[in-house]
Amino acid sequence: MKEFELKYGCNPNQKPAKIFMHDGSELPIEILSGRPGYINFLDAFNSWQLVKELKEATGLPSATSFKHVSPTSAAVGLKLSDELKRACFV
Repeated sequence: MKEFELKYGCNPNQKPAKIFMHDGSELPIEILSGRPGYINFLDAFNSWQLVKELKEATGLPSATSFKHVSPTSAAVGLKLSDELKRACFV
């Protein structure tokens, strides 16, 4: 996919924006479902950047979420003790 028309711009009352690569190449994304808006893409790109930085800083698997361009959570993965695995039914 070389170009994707977003659901709307920054706000629902704005005209749809388009996302594309400046050099005309394929987009480096895969849309799994729905029709995202501009803010959805900003949230995804910010999440990717924070996960990348967390992994570089800690060397651990990382996860994060953003809502309206603000981070809502971040976590790193640690191995669970046997006791915690049993308590969580893992």
